[in-house]
Amino acid sequence: MSHTRVKTTYNVEGPHASTEKVTLICHHNHSSDYTTFYWKDGTIVNLVIQDWDGPTLLDAIELLIRPFKNEWGGELKEGVEYLTAREKERL
Repeated sequence: MSHTRVKTTYNVEGPHASTEKVTLICHHNHSSDYTTFYWKDGTIVNLVIQDWDGPTLLDAIELLIRPFKNEWGGELKEGVEYLTAREKERL
């Protein structure tokens, strides 16, 4: 079974109009053609999109849905990383 797990960060509005970074994880399950998004703690993302000073959650989703520059399995796009073994354990 083939899987690709990648992550990126995006910005949300914090207290008093500050900007906070949030990690978004994307799990591509190639054997069943499902793509699931998770928060850093392993819970599934609720898709409430906030228009804030970018990158936004929508930007992160668009980046992770097609995480490679050219062909699948090639070089990751800027801002995308593979999950560590420890991070994979939570999913």
